[in-house]
Amino acid sequence: MTDPSLAFGAWMGDRLIGSSLGTSWGSLGIFGPISTHPDTWNHGTARLLIPPVLERLNALGARHLAFFTFAESTKHIALYQRFGFWPRFLTAIMTRLVEANEIMPETTRYSTVAGAGQAHWLDACRALTTEVRDGLDLSAEIRTAHAQGHGDSVFLTDGSRMEAVALCEYGPKSPAGAGSCLIRFGAVRPSSESETRFSQLVTACGALAVDEGLKQVVACVNASRPKTYRHLLSMGFRAQRNGVTMHRPNEDAYHQTASYILDDMR
Repeated sequence: MTDPSLAFGAWMGDRLIGSSLGTSWGSLGIFGPISTHPDTWNHGTARLLIPPVLERLNALGARHLAFFTFAESTKHIALYQRFGFWPRFLTAIMTRLVEANEIMPETTRYSTVAGAGQAHWLDACRALTTEVRDGLDLSAEIRTAHAQGHGDSVFLTDGSRMEAVALCEYGPKSPAGAGSCLIRFGAVRPSSESETRFSQLVTACGALAVDEGLKQVVACVNASRPKTYRHLLSMGFRAQRNGVTMHRPNEDAYHQTASYILDDMR
């Protein structure tokens, strides 16, 4: 729904036997998920589905491609290495039950902004994400989650400047599934106040989950950001599963000064 040009299928006659998707975040392209019918496993279907997505992401301006896969699967990792991707760090999928007394810090939700003002907030968000990675832009994802009714975005500001943003998705139509609020992406502007603002941002996501009647918050953190990981542990999050992110080229997707980043590259 966000960009149909990034959805591809493999067909055998009139039967869909595989699919591959991509997500464009400006200069950062997210590959996947990719799926093939069990009847076609080990027949090379996945290898046919990967190139079209990568070519389309490159055409849209992505200079770095990344995705999440199973850390324990040497078969998956070997497949993606054929296309120039390399495993880097573990990514922990962490959860925390929401609490009815979640206190909302002073934030703004995209859903509460009148239509005429939404462009202003998206511009402010883009200014923040550009500090995290040149050309990083989540505007399309933010608009789609809101328009389709399966998500909202939380903005933390200081005066007229945005200091943190989180794109949350929830419900059966989202990757989170029923009962969960997934922080699809979260970032804090690098500063001496980053830790405090990150805590406020995650708390605001918890308050959003309460308002939507959800049971838990899900956050995905890369092990290359130990400050983020440790802070989530201190807030009561616990890892439920570990995967690995693979990148092309083999380098970090974000600037080194960006300590507090959450992303779901599945």
